Amino acid sequence: MKLRGERGTAAVELVLLAPVLVVLVAVVAAAGRMVETKSAVLSVAREAARAGSEAPDAATAHDAALVTAREVAAGLGLDPAHLEVSQDPGGFRRGAPYVVSVSYQVPLADLPGLGVLPGSVVLGAEHAELIQRFKSRWP
Repeated sequence: MKLRGERGTAAVELVLLAPVLVVLVAVVAAAGRMVETKSAVLSVAREAARAGSEAPDAATAHDAALVTAREVAAGLGLDPAHLEVSQDPGGFRRGAPYVVSVSYQVPLADLPGLGVLPGSVVLGAEHAELIQRFKSRWP
């Protein structure tokens, strides 16, 4: 009895391993995208809260925080259409926190995940900035 050669086994192994390697690369790329986006969302929340806390009144603070959030998001490569900003001025008085919450929908559908990755993931961040006690402004 003569044993068959091992011709073609490398091709079979490659066919079996290729989908696993593609999924592994997609998961690593998705993780990198989410870490980068989470850092950007934290920066957007921080800068928006800072801008809101430095405004002279609640209405101006709301507008300043929204404008700042959109500008910082665009500067960090985030799509402002996927950005949601909510604010809690906390009565807008000296020494009170001005809280900004930001959520961003991270698209993952463009990564080659063979259907393993979800279409998108929502990441969020919240930052509170104290309204300065001694800043000169009208009561």
